[in-house]
Amino acid sequence: MNTSIQREDRPPGTLQVERRKYARVRAAIPIEITPEDATAATHTQTSDISLGGCYVEMNFTLPVGTHVEMALWLGEERVWVSAKVATHHPYFGNGFAFTEVPEAVRHKLTSFLNSVRR
Repeated sequence: MNTSIQREDRPPGTLQVERRKYARVRAAIPIEITPEDATAATHTQTSDISLGGCYVEMNFTLPVGTHVEMALWLGEERVWVSAKVATHHPYFGNGFAFTEVPEAVRHKLTSFLNSVRR
């Protein structure tokens, strides 16, 4: 569902179309990202996250479409999802869209996000 919203950080009269299916939560969650064909994971953290994906600020960004395996540390528990790079901001970060989230992980992520929102 596309809706137009006015953002506070944009000039008055400027609209942005919100395309996200799930609301984002600002949260620094430790993660491990392993791109396809890579031998080692990158350890970093999210700047925001939702049930549909996350944004990660990082200097060494990946091209759009790159598939990754991602470990998310939700409290003391590590869970795994598959994702692909959805946005690319060179030397700043990547937006990741989750492509495979097991049902048990979806429940844990939902609970975690609800606890962060409180």
